[in-house]
Amino acid sequence: MILKENEKPKNHTIIHMFVMVLSIVMMGIFINNLVFAAKNYYINTHANYEKVYATIVRYEEVYANNGRRTYSTFYEYEDDGGVYYGLWHRLIKNEEEAKAQVGKKVPIYVDHTLKYHTTNLNFSSGAIWFAGAIAFASFAVFVNSFVRELIFIVRWKKYKKENQFN
Repeated sequence: MILKENEKPKNHTIIHMFVMVLSIVMMGIFINNLVFAAKNYYINTHANYEKVYATIVRYEEVYANNGRRTYSTFYEYEDDGGVYYGLWHRLIKNEEEAKAQVGKKVPIYVDHTLKYHTTNLNFSSGAIWFAGAIAFASFAVFVNSFVRELIFIVRWKKYKKENQFN
């Protein structure tokens, strides 16, 4: 934007401050997610998982948004190092099907050294890329608003200096 001689610069400070604060908050959230996703990806790809069989020990009734009842099943695996448990299947439409799963053996993967377990060995770096892209975009928006605010301050000081004696 080119200003004419002695033209007062437009002040968008409040908008830029809002955008900068929002960008910093978004950047903080997604950098935190980036670190968490990278740590989990590293642990999962470097763990020595062993396939074991857990037992489905219970089911719970859950209500969806439309008021329909659905059920979730939960597994448990116990060994000398502790107990591993978690959600196995969700959104089961009828109680009989959920009840029939109780007692079934299901495969899970356990790293006994790390005391870490998972139900799936397909690890993706997609969460890392997503969090990194959003954090970078937030940083770019912050820098854009910051530079625009600096340009405004420089132009405002120049305008004040030129119009000081008028």
